[in-house]
Amino acid sequence: MIRFDFTSNGFEINGTKYSFPIPKEELFNLFGEAETFVGPYNEVYIWHTLGLRAFAKDGISIDTIEVTYIVEDYSNAAKHPFGGQLYLNGETDPMAYYNNHKKERIKLWDSDDTGAFVFDDVTVWYNIRNDQFISLSLQKYEEVVEEVVDTLPMDEGYEYLEVVWKEWKAAIENKVGADNKYYNPTHGITQEQLDAVEEQLQEEEVVLPELLVNFYKAGNVKWNAVTSAIRLGANGWGYDLLPFENIANEWDEVNGLFDEDEEVDEELLVNFDSRLKCTSYANPKWIPIAEGKNGDYLLMDTDPSDTGTYGQIVELQNESWERTVVAMSLEELIYREIAILEGNDDEGYQFIIENGAF
Repeated sequence: MIRFDFTSNGFEINGTKYSFPIPKEELFNLFGEAETFVGPYNEVYIWHTLGLRAFAKDGISIDTIEVTYIVEDYSNAAKHPFGGQLYLNGETDPMAYYNNHKKERIKLWDSDDTGAFVFDDVTVWYNIRNDQFISLSLQKYEEVVEEVVDTLPMDEGYEYLEVVWKEWKAAIENKVGADNKYYNPTHGITQEQLDAVEEQLQEEEVVLPELLVNFYKAGNVKWNAVTSAIRLGANGWGYDLLPFENIANEWDEVNGLFDEDEEVDEELLVNFDSRLKCTSYANPKWIPIAEGKNGDYLLMDTDPSDTGTYGQIVELQNESWERTVVAMSLEELIYREIAILEGNDDEGYQFIIENGAF
């Protein structure tokens, strides 16, 4: 019988320590001959009766061993579950170990929502889908080295935005947890990012406001296709803060929907806030800062009407054609969100809390 042991000393198979990559001949000697699939990126070796699969990128050395617990229906899946013994620091139930050692789990990548355990130079990653424990993946442990990035210094007078970011992130962490997969802050922008966005917008004679640039110097977000914990609310709807590098593309989305010279029904324009200067779908000098992922946006207004305020935040509702000032500044909107996070009205964060927990 095959026995896997994981301890602080590393990974053993039948009492012999192994480290990845493992020459495939050694596993063939241990497990017997395997069914082999050759794909474009790796070779897959399957020991059906043992419930094991292994992967080699070069066809020589095994990078990953997969231990099957639930058999799945696809061509190169193992046909039987793992029939051997597996011990995690002496414990025989992988899910009991998983649930009892939550603080020891690590993420192997940003959006990893199940996590892995490290045993010396080997990681044991859990494949859990729809609350079903499918398999374990065993690989070499490679500590993530944080990339050193040359971010831009804050301009004089805007240093307070670092405090805004700090307080906002602290409130979000307290609500959803810093290890939530939708919690996606990252370092402030680089010169390359700033140049790229400004170059795109300059073609349309659009200038980014200094406040917005400095806001993103203090912090930025990584894009997530589903949602973001770093979000802003307006009129009962949540808007994900845009990564700085997406601003120009989203500006194109907003302003490409309607020709600036195309006439707009007067009935639609009456829904526009009087503090706004706009006679079309949008004012080109509105800068997108957050998206509702439904065609709606929050934008920073750099061209208000006589009764408006430079930098006020506009909610653009696509289908209803409503254009409303929802805050006099970005900071006001953020501190309003902090108050929600610190209170009990957290309905907008329930999906993130329930589906992004690590």
